[in-house]
Amino acid sequence: MDDTDGNRDSPSTSVPAGSEQEHRLTAEELAFLLRDPMLQAREAERAARSNRSRTERRAADPAYAERLRAGDRERQRRRRRRDSIGRPEPPEQPATALPDLTQAQAAERLADHLNRCASAQAAQLRARPDRIRLYAEAFVAYRTLSADGVRPTRGALAALLKSRFGRSVTPSQVQKLRDHVEGFAAAGGPWAVPPASRSAAARTAIGGKADMDGHAPRPLRP
Repeated sequence: MDDTDGNRDSPSTSVPAGSEQEHRLTAEELAFLLRDPMLQAREAERAARSNRSRTERRAADPAYAERLRAGDRERQRRRRRRDSIGRPEPPEQPATALPDLTQAQAAERLADHLNRCASAQAAQLRARPDRIRLYAEAFVAYRTLSADGVRPTRGALAALLKSRFGRSVTPSQVQKLRDHVEGFAAAGGPWAVPPASRSAAARTAIGGKADMDGHAPRPLRP
């Protein structure tokens, strides 16, 4: 057999058909490699000046800073919507049980609780009757919205605080209010529900009515 023919057919010397395309640079890669270094430096300097100018204006102009934050929040919302496409809905969170109190009763219980506390935070709240009133309003809104046993959303809480009490709150503020209501309803808190009432409320939310058969006296046998 001719050696020339053998070398021509040898796998070691054959070139795959797609290897040339695999190593070929894209137009973007070529443009990046062929860019003038001075041009790159000018672009970097221009970007740095733009960032400095934006930072200085953000510090000096609150309205401009708020527009930037609003734009960031809107981009985050759009990104979350894109990411949530095709995903199952998250399960609803159960609401924290709250006692059956009026706004005035909730405020009175909270004030009494703060008077018994010796912490610095309690002292600060005692000096802020407006904060106690706000927490009591949040209590009423939370309890109203959680009648079906589902934890109220921040949007629903903010809307009810606005429509019922004329309170305008930001998303971060309503988040803190919801956390405070649930914290005050924890065991030992001013809005804690007794265990017996809590279990009855849970049965009501699940079954539609409280299960009282276990507590009813047994009928007398003849």
